Order: sequence, then C-alpha cells, then structure tokens
Amino acid sequence: MPAFFTYVNKTRATGIFIIALASIAYQVLLTRIFSVTLYYHFAFAGISLAMLGLTIGAEKIYLTPARFSQERFEAEWSKSALGFSISSILLALWFLCAPLILSQVAIYLCLGISLLLFVIPFVYSGICITLILTQSASVGKLYAADLIGAACGCVAIILLLFVLDPVTILFLFAALTAYAAWIMACPNHALLARKAKVVMVLMLAAAFVQGTLYLSDREHIRLYWAKGSMQQSILFERWNAFSRVRVGPAEDKKPFGWGFGHQPPGEIEYKKLDIDADAGTVITYFNGDLKPLAFLADDIINMAYHLRPVESVAVIGVGGGRDIMSALYFGAKKIWGIELNPAIVEALTKKFADFTGHFTELPGVTLINAEARSWLTQHHPQVDLVQISLIDTWAATAAGGLTLSENRLYTLEAWKEFLGLMSPHGMLEVSRWFNSDSYKGEFYRLLSLAAESLEAQGVPHSEVRQHILAFYQSRIITVVLSPAAFSPAEVEHARKTAKDLGFSVAISPDFALDETSRVIASGEATQKFYDGLPMDATAPTDDRPFFFYMLRFKDVFQKRSSLGVAITNNVALTVLATLLLGTLLISAAFILDPLLKTYKRLPMKGVLADLAYFSGIGLGFMLIEISQMQRLIVFLGHPVYGLGVVLFTLLLFSGIGSATVRDDTLSHDIWKRPLLLCLVLCAVGLLTPFITGMLVSEGTLIRIIASVMLLAPAGLCMGMMFPTGMIMSAGHRQMQSWFWGINGAMSVFASILGMMISIEAGITAAYWAGVAVYAMCLGLAIIRSCQPEKTALAPAAGV
Repeated sequence: MPAFFTYVNKTRATGIFIIALASIAYQVLLTRIFSVTLYYHFAFAGISLAMLGLTIGAEKIYLTPARFSQERFEAEWSKSALGFSISSILLALWFLCAPLILSQVAIYLCLGISLLLFVIPFVYSGICITLILTQSASVGKLYAADLIGAACGCVAIILLLFVLDPVTILFLFAALTAYAAWIMACPNHALLARKAKVVMVLMLAAAFVQGTLYLSDREHIRLYWAKGSMQQSILFERWNAFSRVRVGPAEDKKPFGWGFGHQPPGEIEYKKLDIDADAGTVITYFNGDLKPLAFLADDIINMAYHLRPVESVAVIGVGGGRDIMSALYFGAKKIWGIELNPAIVEALTKKFADFTGHFTELPGVTLINAEARSWLTQHHPQVDLVQISLIDTWAATAAGGLTLSENRLYTLEAWKEFLGLMSPHGMLEVSRWFNSDSYKGEFYRLLSLAAESLEAQGVPHSEVRQHILAFYQSRIITVVLSPAAFSPAEVEHARKTAKDLGFSVAISPDFALDETSRVIASGEATQKFYDGLPMDATAPTDDRPFFFYMLRFKDVFQKRSSLGVAITNNVALTVLATLLLGTLLISAAFILDPLLKTYKRLPMKGVLADLAYFSGIGLGFMLIEISQMQRLIVFLGHPVYGLGVVLFTLLLFSGIGSATVRDDTLSHDIWKRPLLLCLVLCAVGLLTPFITGMLVSEGTLIRIIASVMLLAPAGLCMGMMFPTGMIMSAGHRQMQSWFWGINGAMSVFASILGMMISIEAGITAAYWAGVAVYAMCLGLAIIRSCQPEKTALAPAAGV
C-alpha cells in the first residue's frame, strides 16, 4: 500500500504541475491576444479570468461532493484536463477569427462575452487543481508542485513567444494538458486514456504544421480581426512577449511626418509597421542618397536639430528607423538607435534591410536591441541629443495590461539620468500628442518633468525657463530642454525657424502658451496649484511611473475631453474601476452563496476566521507580486526580465516554502510561519529601495541576482501560508475546496486593487498594503493556534 500511495502522489504531483503550467501560460497568451484584438487595458482581464475560473471550479467541487468523490477522482480529473485542452483551443481560435466590430458600447459587450467564454478553460483547470489540493495527502508538497509548475509556465511562455506564434503555442500546451489527462486515466480508465492520447497526438500534429508555416512566413492560422478591422496584406508578422509586430504595404507615397507645418513636395516609398494593430509608424525607402529625405527636416519632432549643432544622438525607440535617418540627414557622426522590441529589429535588419538600404550598418550607426534607459545608464555615452519621439505603443506586455515599458521613460528619475548623459550643450527632446483646445495634459506633464529634473541637476529655480523650449502644430508638441541655458540668439533663431516651418512656440524664456504652462515651466507650481488643475499633471516618478494616466479617481467616469487628457490611454482607469466593482461583487457572491446553502448542515465554528485567513493570503500574495513586478521592471530595465524574474522567483520559492510544511505540524505552532513572513516582508520592503538605488548602474546579471535575493525569502515564506491554512482549517475539511475558491476570488480582486493603489498612491503603497493584509493573517493564526480542538491535518480519506 505505501508504494501505491507513492505512485498516486507522484502522478498527482505531475498532473498539478502540468495543469498549473498550462493555466498560467494560457493566461499570458490571453494578455497578448486581448492587447491586439481589443485594447491593452483589456489585457489585464487575463489575470481576472484565470482566478475567476479557478474559483468557479473550486465551488463546483464544494457544492457537488458526490460527483467529485475519491472513487471518481481519476475520471473527473482526466475529463476536466481534457476539457481545458479542447476548450482553450476552440475559444482562442474563435476569438482570433471573430469579426469584433468595436464601438463605445461594443467594447464592453466584447469584454462581457470574453468573461463568459474564456472563463470556461479556467473552470476546468480550477477543478483539476482543487481536486488534488483538497483530496490528497502531502498538501504542502502538492501545492509546491502547483507553484513550481506555474513558475515554469511563466518562463516557458515568455521564451516561446519569442519563437512561435500564439496558435502554435496553444496547440503545444493543449497537447501537454491532454498528456496529463492520459497519465491520470491510464491505470483504471482505458477508454478515457485512449481519448486523451488521440487528442494529444492531434494537438501535436497541429502545432507542427502551424509552427512550420509561421516560421517560414507562409499562410497560417493568424489573427484576422483586430480593433474592429480586418487584418489584410501582411508582408511580415512576428509575435513576442511585448507585442505583435506587423508590416504591410503603404499606398500613399506622400512624404510622411508626424507633424508637418506645411506638406513637403515629392514622393517616397514606405511600408506600414504597426504594433498590436494600433500604434504604428513607417519604414522608409532609402538607397543611400540623403536628398530624398529632406522632408524630415520639416517634421516638428526634429526641431532640436535646428537649435544647436548635433554630432552624437541617442534615439530611444527606433521604430521604422525615421529618427536614425533624420540624424543621418542632419549630419550626426555617432548615432545610437536603441529599440526594445526584437521583432522590429528583425524587420529592419533582415526582412526589409534591402528596402532600407541597410542603414543600420552605415558608419557611425549602432542599432541596439535593449531597453533604452537601462542601456544608457550602464554604458553612459556622452551625447548632444537624446530623442524620444512619441514612444507610446498602447501595447500590453506579458506582465499585464497596465505595466508598460514606455512608462519608465517618462519619470523624474529617468530624465535626471538622461540629462546626466549630456555634453556641455546637449539637449533632451521629447515629442507627444497635443491639441491646443482640449488636450494639453501630456504637455503639462512634460513641463513638470522638465522643470523638476533641471532643478535636480542644479539649475537655479529662477533660471529654469531659460533651459526649456517647446513648439507645436495641430497635433504634436515637442519639448526641448538642456542643462545649458538657451542664449537669446538661439531663442530668436528657434522662433524664426518655427515660423518658417509653420510651427508655433509654446514655451520660451519670454513666452508661454497659457498661464498653466508658464507656472509649471517656471518651476513655480506647488501641490495646491496641481490640485486645482482638471487633470493630474504632477511629474511621474519611478514609484508612480504611470505617465499616461492623468485622471484622478474622482474623475474616472467623467468625459475625458473636458479634462484635457487622452481618451485612449485613460479609459483604462474606467475599465479598472468597473472591473474592481465587478470582481468585488463576484467575490462576495462566491463567499455568500455557498455559505447560505450549507451553513445549516456543516459546523460553522471558526469558519469566519478561516474564511478571512484564506481571503487574506489571496489578497496579500497578489498585492506583493504586482507591486514587486512593477518596481523591478523599472530596476531590471526590461518588461520580460521583470515578469520572468519576479514571477518565476516568487512562485518557485513559494513552492519550496510550501514543501517545508508537513502534514503533522502541530496546530499551536502555526502562528510562527506567518510571523516570520511579516518580518521578512518588512525587511524586504525597507531594503528594496536601498538596494535598487545602489545597483541601478550595474550590469543586468548583477541586478537579476540582487532581485532574486530580495524576492526569494519573501516567496519562501509566502508559500508556507496556504498549507498552514489547511492545517488551521482541518476541522472544516468539507469546506476546504470552498476556502481554496475564496482564495482565488480574492486574488482576482487583489490583482485589480493592486494596480489601482499603484496608480493612485504609488507602488510602495501597494506593497505595504500587502504586508498589512498578511499581518491580519498573522493575527488570525495566533487566535486559531489558541483553540484546543484544532489538530494536525488529517490525511484525506482513501489516500
């Protein structure tokens, strides 16, 4: 019998490892797919869908115990694993091909449909995970397998997205889940095992065919509808953990510019490049002759070249390469083009290298595939110009819809670093979207960043205006700042050049577009002044790096145009507020409905304490995870590093921590682990700002090691909390599947709450909110340890 128990536990450990791996991979894939088909803020719903499905699955087990008894364990588990495998494929393929025509009302309708449909696979995986955790011995070790599987899923999906398309990956994980169903069904359910094996083989064959077609740039199953339009004429397509990059033909041959005062004459060939079917640019034809590129001098994003001589340039966000070509046209001798997205680099250097005249290989041009701020901080080249032109992809990273890589370029700390790179008369030039009548929020925020960063560099308060110039046309505004004051002659030359090109001056030492811009650019803005503005125009920091979100929560449901902020970016806050309210109601329903149905037939003594404990560990884990992910994305300098290091480390070490909790742990000792966790979290919270500040200029490997060392102790202790809760609730074994479901429901709520706290009060506030929740769990553990009727967790019946 002991050998049989060992076999059972190994099989269940394998099963929960695979289903956890596949579930989190599917969640990340939904993040990427939603970002392309809808908008980036819907990508965040992927986390909510996963946790909601797990909650529903747990409740189904709790409310129908006869169906999910020990005697039916293998059959029901295998059926659910197959259900996940098949439904995940069918729903994803439907969503990729569905004609989603978006309007103001249809956006929310699409979200509602997604919530109803995409939750189905996660219900199946929720049943699988809950069955194993609530009907097995060695819960700590099995929960460890669950967490380690999730950790491996995080890393696997990131790596696979840089090689394969989502459809191929979906087939691969569907095959893996079918394999788990097969091994679970093999001993006693031959017919079910054969069905699982057939599904596995079919999924592997489909993955091979789809992947081969994708990698050879031949026609394959692809995304056909995105953001309300049919996807046509694709010359090049690549997916990765950042975005989907697509290149297609351009019919218009007029010179392209972001902001022309007067349309330049002539024609030139282009290719259209877009990111997640929305944010886009062009790839310009170039044969080595700079004369046809003369129109670039008329674009407002290149005003800095007209102000002072520029010999060396750092271009942040290469895109289609226009900014590098502009630097070449103006005679720059040393050009660093820094591009985060490897798919864009592939398009420029391989697929369309002949079309662009191999401009990235010209003398003096260096193309770097890296996150710009991190690379510049480490290599510290001295430059005459740092150019940031409309870096705003609206694309969700794999980390989640509201954790965007470009946010960290628009923070006070980043601008101080950029100004530190400058030659004696160097300039930082930033261009953003603008409308002089109704959309000024980003302009004001740029001025706030300019004024505060200049003062931080030692510019006297009274002289800040001498260091800032800004120019605009109908839709673009460009702000130029320099550690060296602009001389009267330079200002007069800038004014004349702007007039000749059809631009207007927004800020100069003796002129301001309006009183608000004058006060901010002069460094006179106080907190009271900012509080009186219709939008939040304060300078973002690394602790609150959300440059594009300028709404205050009290204005979330107001009309955006009246507040002077971008509709596309700030609608995300409305979605978050809606999701927060919705998940709160859903979480309450999942708590109250089973309670009302079973309170008469089950002992209720101590239930509220157990309920609060499992709710707390769900809230606490997600608040810590999200805040650390946001913080370390800034520190590590790359969204993929932030996602991979944070999730993998926390989940891996949480799994190890869970495995250390034995079933025979004495109930009066259960408070010790929550106490240790609270002490460790306090230490990590205090040490993290110090260590990240001290190591910000070190190499990537050192910063990754430092991040792992910070995260590992916290993950180790957080992983102990669930099996500790199972020991605490041993007297309510019938209700443990419900407790697990509540844990999932509160994780849904916490994932959204954490983002809202970060946006409103900062990443640090979200972290300490998580610590406070765990402190509550410590109090509950102390109370429960004093109850004499509690004993060690009894083994599950039949195992």
